[in-house]
Amino acid sequence: MLAALGEFLWSPTVAASQFRFLPSRTSSPPSHDIRENINDVISSIHALQKIGGTAGMSVGVVKHGEILLEHHLGFADVENQRVAESTTRYPIGSLSKSFVAATVGQLVHEGHLQWDEPITTYLPELSSITGPMPADQLTLIDLLSHQTGLPALDAIWLGANNEVNIPKDFTVALCKHLPALYSPRFKWFYNNWMYALAGEIIERVTSLSWGQVLESRVLSQVNLSQTSVIESEIPAGSTALPYAILDDKTQWRIGDVGLTDGTPMSPAGGIRSTLHDLLLWGGHLLSVLEGEASPLHQLDNLLSGHSFINRSASFDELYGLGFAKVTLPAQFGKTEFNPGLVKAMPVIGSKSNSNLVFYHNGALPGYNHCIILLPREQIAIVVLTNSISQGDIADWVAQTLLQAVLNLETRIDILPIAEETANKWRTGYQNIFETLKREQIPNTPQPSAEKLIGTYVHSTKAFFFNVYEEGGIIKFSINDKASQTHALNHYHNDTFSFFPSAEERMKRGLFHYGTHAWLLNFKRNDQGDIEKLTWVIDDSLPEGEVLTKV
Repeated sequence: MLAALGEFLWSPTVAASQFRFLPSRTSSPPSHDIRENINDVISSIHALQKIGGTAGMSVGVVKHGEILLEHHLGFADVENQRVAESTTRYPIGSLSKSFVAATVGQLVHEGHLQWDEPITTYLPELSSITGPMPADQLTLIDLLSHQTGLPALDAIWLGANNEVNIPKDFTVALCKHLPALYSPRFKWFYNNWMYALAGEIIERVTSLSWGQVLESRVLSQVNLSQTSVIESEIPAGSTALPYAILDDKTQWRIGDVGLTDGTPMSPAGGIRSTLHDLLLWGGHLLSVLEGEASPLHQLDNLLSGHSFINRSASFDELYGLGFAKVTLPAQFGKTEFNPGLVKAMPVIGSKSNSNLVFYHNGALPGYNHCIILLPREQIAIVVLTNSISQGDIADWVAQTLLQAVLNLETRIDILPIAEETANKWRTGYQNIFETLKREQIPNTPQPSAEKLIGTYVHSTKAFFFNVYEEGGIIKFSINDKASQTHALNHYHNDTFSFFPSAEERMKRGLFHYGTHAWLLNFKRNDQGDIEKLTWVIDDSLPEGEVLTKV
């Protein structure tokens, strides 16, 4: 669900000559030829798993409701050597977003909501008069198509060990707190908080939890019986366990994801689903695109382009509501972190193909996924993994399968590109270390622990830091949680670092923290006393989040 992990930036510039091409094939194969093409790349899928160190994977392809591939490799539970099945559940991260949009669409059909109504109609406390968020100018379309111009600040809500640090009651307050970096509809700017806010609007107009509305308005309507965000509806032991892949490719078991109904970010990424159900979901959306009747309404809004991810003379990349939308030739993976790990993403297809393609990626600590829909061929591709691997392997597997099912005349060999991303991923820690070292001012005096100790509260009251000394070590905890405790080391002047070892960073699932998010800057008043601290969660907001000492 996180739009980018680590300190990586992507570039839309592409030079096709960078990539190694495979032999040509003929086009428009029938189902039996597609099966052969898929079988030809199974060995590549296994090679990609090895490159990323991925613990387990479930891969499926469906065409007109016919299963062309269902393949499971690795382990859903490494310690007990349990292989995934078609009914194994995965927290699907941002693949949840299309379900949120479908739920909103049902409520629009029922008259509870309107796509283009200002969101202050439903949440009047968001009025721009009392906060920096330009809520009066924003609609549900803006929220769900990532064109609010507001920063994501994911490190606020997602802490160590996959724990959610923010109580759900503070969702609206935190969204209201977000300052506009861009004017509404100026630029595509991925933001999980806006889907959390959509969940609040769903609950406000129905007086039910968003998970209950999802079940009754969407899941039950299309017979997705293995999909839910309600904890009691998820069978014990049915979920693939999450792993972080260490530099030596050790598969380290990290904390379970807690994003179920009743937590603030469950609409942004908390749904649990299976390969079976996601293939059904993809097939259903494809049938709607083909003109078939559906018990769901307003699905055309999900699949319409509302904002530009990127625009150029060569090709445009659009975003609907929970799906990216491109026409071949095109780049993929723009809803995930591979673009920040390569010089340029590969361009799949050619102008002679001109196929319309929908896709989305999903990520949580311990999981990476991808879904691709091909309307002309009525093919859906789903790749689910239970690892944050060295590079987004789900994305590379999906792109490999995409080329196979399309039987493209010219296909790009994904394996060396995946090797490139894995190598770059392994440099992430060192890059942060070197940047912090370069910016450090040596030999500055360290303030005494006594001056730092105290409780520092964010203006929204959604979270606070408790700074204390234990065994001669200065530490802080977030919201007094032992699991969210970090040791502070003097960096320079009144700034302290809690940057851990490379291994601890991965084992605690903290690879989404950017370079300067590892620093706490204590601030003094005119009398020289520490009165607040700032935390630069996102470098796009260099002034940081301010917490005041109480």
